[in-house]
Amino acid sequence: MPDVRGIDRVFDYSLPELPGPPVTVGTSVRVPLHGRRVAGWVVATDVEPPAGVRLLPVRAVRGIGPAAEVVELARWAAWRWAGPMVPFLVTASPPRLVPSLPPPGRPPDRGGPAPPPSGPVAEALSAGRAVLRLPPAAARSGVVRAVGACLQPGRSVLVVCPSTEDAERVARLLARDGVPVARLPEQWAEAAAGGRVVVGARAGAWGPAPGLVAALVLDGHDQAHVEERAPTWNAWEVVAERCARAGAPCVVTSAVPTLELLRWGRLVVYPRAEERAGWPAVEVVDLRTRDPRSGLLTEDLARFLRRVGAEPGRPAVCVVNRRGRARLLACTGCGELVRCHVCDGAMVQPRGAEELCCPACSATRPPLCPACGSTRLAVVRPGVTRLAEELAALTGLPAAEISTDRAEGAEDAAIIAGTEAALHRLRRAAGVAFLELDQELTAPRHRAGEATLALLARAARLLGGRSRPLLLQTRLPDHEVVTAVVGADPGRWTAVEEPRRRALALPPFSAMALISGPDVATASAGLAARGLETAPAGAGDSWLVRAADHQVLCDALAEVRAGGADVRIEVDPLRA
Repeated sequence: MPDVRGIDRVFDYSLPELPGPPVTVGTSVRVPLHGRRVAGWVVATDVEPPAGVRLLPVRAVRGIGPAAEVVELARWAAWRWAGPMVPFLVTASPPRLVPSLPPPGRPPDRGGPAPPPSGPVAEALSAGRAVLRLPPAAARSGVVRAVGACLQPGRSVLVVCPSTEDAERVARLLARDGVPVARLPEQWAEAAAGGRVVVGARAGAWGPAPGLVAALVLDGHDQAHVEERAPTWNAWEVVAERCARAGAPCVVTSAVPTLELLRWGRLVVYPRAEERAGWPAVEVVDLRTRDPRSGLLTEDLARFLRRVGAEPGRPAVCVVNRRGRARLLACTGCGELVRCHVCDGAMVQPRGAEELCCPACSATRPPLCPACGSTRLAVVRPGVTRLAEELAALTGLPAAEISTDRAEGAEDAAIIAGTEAALHRLRRAAGVAFLELDQELTAPRHRAGEATLALLARAARLLGGRSRPLLLQTRLPDHEVVTAVVGADPGRWTAVEEPRRRALALPPFSAMALISGPDVATASAGLAARGLETAPAGAGDSWLVRAADHQVLCDALAEVRAGGADVRIEVDPLRA
């Protein structure tokens, strides 16, 4: 398989005697192709070439590459996410050439077998494939140590984290316990030698782990596990498939498991008191009952910030989606949000249109308030241009702003105002306030509630338990996401969301893909002819494709790719 963009096929070569490591499936080599030498991977050996074909020889052995089982995993992933094999093989390869491997790691000598784990962690490991609902503020060290204790001489344990920072913390924790660790991608060769706990971020799902005996994925709900570029693979699904092939247990932790996770593995929960202790105390402000002239800066918010914003080293965080994902409409009479009668998303009124339209499911209806029948609807502005300055004036406390590209004066501020990026940049907070939660709850995508719940779980981790509060300003105080967080019980969201998705045939009760590109019209017509459901996906040249399951969807997409259509394919799109 040549490492050449635009070429997604294998070529046969003869193999002469060459210096370097033995050539096996996965070995990185250099071969002639169209008059030049290119790098590539051996994906099969002892192949019978077509009759009458003169084979060119492999020119050089570059180094050790992915193991044979990882090459087969890449072949499966290319089908599952409708893309070429090369991106997966690149991710699975070492960042630098590896001519040989070091000795395998040696697990610590504890004078006997390690004590078996107990409680929910033991239950999760014994289940084979399990979703451990770990409260957001609970320490993850116990789970990491328990899975790391599964390490055996010459074998491997795999731990995949949502970020490089998390991976570094996990690696340090295990190293302090004397457990041999290989941190990816820097210690790829050590990981390939075996006898170590292999730790990495999203790409770690493809790291070398010979003799895999157990795997752990932290925060499986986190969208950081999903590759944004096509093919849009998901790390926890790759690890789960890898464990299934190796016959090894796979544990995925999540404070707020997605429906996909819940359908995949057995749910294991902590005792009710422990789970409640891992969530903050929640205060809900019903914006429908507040003076609309105060906007987002309510008196409730001011009291909240004055109460929690004076703790040294722990700022109060105010989260608002300043850039906005949708324009919310609210009734000026009763304050109710205008939501879709089909999917519960926010409805908008396009410029010049006489009807309301749902960007998520395309449902339409007259521009009336669903609660009181009023025709007086106003756009709710979720963003505040000078939010930090206004918060400082409101409370008398120093405030700063954090967003994806700005973080000015955050070190000395008592109040941090900004986008959700603030929740990822900070390590702790005295309190977190969501000034306009409805912007997230009613976003025009079927995963809006799921994404909002994950965002609130992230805030809960910063707060560290019930001693520090979370404030939610919303016009939807009875929304299932809000009640789930108030009750410290993600199952309340699941109980409402699962039947809704089932009724609407949305994932995980169907399989979806988003296709775009120059040949999208031809490709969508071909998919429709195969019996798949296709529909335009908003503005632009994107089309949404839906099938009963991934087997049907991915087989059909493989035929589209084999036909040479110039399209970009996102399987399981997050933004649909």
